[in-house]
Amino acid sequence: MSEASQERRVADPTERPMLDSTTTQQEADPAVAPTQMSVQVVEGHESFRRLKRDWQALEARDPEMTVFLSWAWLDRAFRDNPGRWRVFVVRSAAERGAAVAIFPVMQRARWNAAEGRLETGLVSAGRLILSELTGLLLAPEHEVDALRALARALGARPWADLTLLAETAPARARRFAAAFDAGVFETLEPAEAPATRPVLALPDSYESWLQTGPAPQFAQRIRRFQRRFLGSGARRVFVGSEDTFARDAGIVLTPAQATWTEAHGASMTERMVADGRAVLANAQTSRSLFVLTLWEGERPLGGLAHVLDHEMDRVHVVQGGAVPGEEAASIGVLLHAEAIRWAIEQGFAFYDFGRGAARYHHAFGARDRETPALTIRRRQGGEAATFDPSSLGDGLKALSGLLHKGQTEAATAAADQLVRLVR
Repeated sequence: MSEASQERRVADPTERPMLDSTTTQQEADPAVAPTQMSVQVVEGHESFRRLKRDWQALEARDPEMTVFLSWAWLDRAFRDNPGRWRVFVVRSAAERGAAVAIFPVMQRARWNAAEGRLETGLVSAGRLILSELTGLLLAPEHEVDALRALARALGARPWADLTLLAETAPARARRFAAAFDAGVFETLEPAEAPATRPVLALPDSYESWLQTGPAPQFAQRIRRFQRRFLGSGARRVFVGSEDTFARDAGIVLTPAQATWTEAHGASMTERMVADGRAVLANAQTSRSLFVLTLWEGERPLGGLAHVLDHEMDRVHVVQGGAVPGEEAASIGVLLHAEAIRWAIEQGFAFYDFGRGAARYHHAFGARDRETPALTIRRRQGGEAATFDPSSLGDGLKALSGLLHKGQTEAATAAADQLVRLVR
């Protein structure tokens, strides 16, 4: 654990509030932003790669940093998805042009049946690689001016809505949304309770955690399972490596595959498995993958895949569980307990059970952390205000989809809109 990571660690996350490689500049209004800020829009992978030094310098300044916003994590996703993303970089004149905010977004177009038109939507760019958490990087001492400049620059571009998914810093996300012109945009949050994920604060030793973290009866259950299955040698736990990646990825993706097939069908499941494998491969490439598998003889019983945040000392569960047909309760308990043991021994401070976590995860002593989704929506405006010409490719795909579905009237309207665009 580095001294830098110790200095930046937050006490408890459950308590925290254009094409090719060109760039453009948009100046913030000095009458609105007391500190002069400029906003650079980066659209090509080579331009993104040239941002590496600025990006990583800002990573080090942001106490709300997450591995899922790191340059290394997003590099592959941006390389593999040309034209589908933008990065907005706020630079401060007071810091000689240093980046003080970075906001990566994914851009997509879809058919809005209610309005009868094609629209451009923006969403947190981490979703290109199914990131567990998303958000923006920010130098906290420049928050007010940087968010204001960013909101003005984004608001001047054509799009219908901007969705902030699984926000790593909810309070910051809400302040960002509030920086948009309320006469032009509105902010929406789901009426139901915001999404949460159980996060466990880790002590200095595994024994200390067993004594103070889980409920007493659950701690006894963990000890019993460990004696019965691991102490006896009946089951073994292995930490994955580069050599075992293909095998381990298959094990950790198997538990969800049956559920996905039942809910989404074979074709969609195949795509979801491929997406899941891409997440694991991305973690492997960025040296942030930790996989634990449980075996009985030569038979795999289950596994857990994690993404490691070395800078913020967090371990994030991203996939896994018991292989279908196996006794799930003891497998899940053993896998998580041994992963927690490993995380403590490696000096990590938090263990994040992830999205959609099972209720029993709270028995480990985890507390819920809010990770809401916010949508910033344009109140009104015609197609010129809601469809970005750079979304032409997505617009053509949407048009093709309407034709394949036999929705000829909608397809004609979409085609007419695109004709007006290219005239």
